[in-house]
Amino acid sequence: MTKRNTTDRRTFVAGSLALASWPLIRGTAHAQRKADHTLVFAHTFTEATEKYIVTGIDLFKQLAEKYSGGRLVVDVHEGGKLGGQNVLPQKVQSGAIHACQVSMQNFTPFSEAFNALDFPYLFASNDAFERFLSNPFFMQSALGTEPETKGLKVLAGMWANCGYRIFGVSKRSPREVRVPEDLKGLKVRVTSSKVEQQAFALTPASPVSVNWAETYSAMQQGAVNGLNVGLGPLTANRIHETLATATRVSMSFNAHVTVVGKKWYDALPSQVRDAIDRAARESWSHQQKGQRKADENMWAEWKTAGVKVIDLKPDERAKWIAAVGYKRPEWNEAKDRYGRKLVERIAELGAA
Repeated sequence: MTKRNTTDRRTFVAGSLALASWPLIRGTAHAQRKADHTLVFAHTFTEATEKYIVTGIDLFKQLAEKYSGGRLVVDVHEGGKLGGQNVLPQKVQSGAIHACQVSMQNFTPFSEAFNALDFPYLFASNDAFERFLSNPFFMQSALGTEPETKGLKVLAGMWANCGYRIFGVSKRSPREVRVPEDLKGLKVRVTSSKVEQQAFALTPASPVSVNWAETYSAMQQGAVNGLNVGLGPLTANRIHETLATATRVSMSFNAHVTVVGKKWYDALPSQVRDAIDRAARESWSHQQKGQRKADENMWAEWKTAGVKVIDLKPDERAKWIAAVGYKRPEWNEAKDRYGRKLVERIAELGAA
């Protein structure tokens, strides 16, 4: 082979390799160029608990990145690695993270209006509650506007509804709870929600505030012997293993809200904001369907575990409503604080 041919061959090979690798290099550079924004999203659940509590976060990530045309990357941190539900909204406010998903009860310190959703027996059914979440009134009311004054924007549609809270009684103090009088002598674990605390104060029970992380041991050791929590969280954290009975009192809901930093969100290009909003809305239908299937599986698991599940008869439910329902005069002060008109409108929409 001549020197000229050797040189030509080397030139051809080098050129071919460069040409072959060009689309890859170009594609990588293009992807890096388009990922102009990163949404750091923190929550306290895990991949393992998704079969109990369907958050919709994985689908949201996929859709938001897709609809943004690759301009947005959603960086999800699960399992409370960046903090518990009581601190995550603070981190969103400070800009340390950009979004989080927390229970509506744990969100009340950041928006008092969310206490209005906890008034007992506001909603006729779980379907009525979910229709309310999708109603434009939600975002138009203080539920949507008040958080923005604190630097937090509610993502409409990005809900994780675990359904009605279940009243469970521990194996250490086994009893069937059918009417409020059956709570006499029970120490009931409550959340930070002032409304939930007041609701159980209207019964013969003794409400005790216990951190969620300590709830399993508190039930197991007898520090508390009753609690009112959603089916998903109880099962995911194996707390149902401590229960003798569980009553579907259908008093209030265990749902989660997703918020993003308003300042960060407002500074995004319209295409990226639209992608986030669209992904949030579309994840809602997925969450609803997934949670219903998960609930069926969990009730079967509870039955196998030997937990006696109690459904109230109409007259028993009427006694609960009479004892703690939102129409009682003891709620007047709370209604004035959290918004009487808001509570009344929620009740009106929730009755359907």
